[in-house]
Amino acid sequence: MESVNKRCKTDRYGEMDLMKTTNNVWRIALGLVAVFALNASIVGCSNGNLRRSEEFCRSGMERLNEGDFKSAADCFNKSIELNPRLAAAYVGLGECGLRTRRFDEAQSNFEKALEIDADLVAARRGRGESYLGRRLFDKAVEDFNVALEVDPTQTTVLSNRGYAYVCLGKFDEAMADLNECVAAAPTEPSYYVNRGILFQKRQEFNSGIQDLDKAISLEPTNPMNYAIRGKIYEEAGSWDEALADFNKALEIDPNCFAAYKYRGVYFKQLGEWDDSLKDLTRALEINPDDPGTYFERAGVYRQQNKDAEYQADLDKVNELDPGFMGGSR
Repeated sequence: MESVNKRCKTDRYGEMDLMKTTNNVWRIALGLVAVFALNASIVGCSNGNLRRSEEFCRSGMERLNEGDFKSAADCFNKSIELNPRLAAAYVGLGECGLRTRRFDEAQSNFEKALEIDADLVAARRGRGESYLGRRLFDKAVEDFNVALEVDPTQTTVLSNRGYAYVCLGKFDEAMADLNECVAAAPTEPSYYVNRGILFQKRQEFNSGIQDLDKAISLEPTNPMNYAIRGKIYEEAGSWDEALADFNKALEIDPNCFAAYKYRGVYFKQLGEWDDSLKDLTRALEINPDDPGTYFERAGVYRQQNKDAEYQADLDKVNELDPGFMGGSR
């Protein structure tokens, strides 16, 4: 029976929900510090427009921090209209793209920021996160390496690079990065989660569960912590504990994509086809762009002898990621 975790990319989107990429506000503030000093020398942009551009950019930062991505994007676009050379505004738009899973759009905006300032770490790091979302893990590592050369103390970037290494199967490199993160910031739950995922890939389930236990103790209201621990319990054969964690995640957030996906796979492995189909379909309603979920649902349709639906889901997998099935079997 096909498994959702045969390759990291099969559950990449679910884990992306959990992985804390950065704190938006201080990242964009970093970009502002880097570029505001250059504004006075920009030809063809009046001082009044410069000030208004900066004001819109700061307003965008505030809206982004509040989770109002549409209003934030509107502010950043107005900022760019007034000053097309304000790299921080493009970084802000890139952040909006990351938070709304428009990874292609995010990458494009981070690249525009880098065209203005090739040394802007915030844009380099953001593009790396865009590559993570697009499952371009080698490219993500390259950008994270550049960011870490500038500032080796960025544990969030180190954690993201560790996650990319996990997805590339470079477990030793991943463990080195994630151990360093935990040592540097022992109260940051996402670092324990990423290391727990690494233990899961290495089939060191007890260690993985211990790391997720720690993450939950630090952040008990994050549904993804329970979804990930549930997945590890499932792979360890602790079925009751797995189901309890999936249910807990959905109790906290009834729209938790990963919990529906993982519970759907859980039911699939037990041969409970109707329940599996219901959960996987709900997961796709929340996130219709995850090839792994279509792949898992195709397996359910096959068991139910629904040939047309089975083929439609496989076609969707190929549409979203042409190399997926060749690497997932």
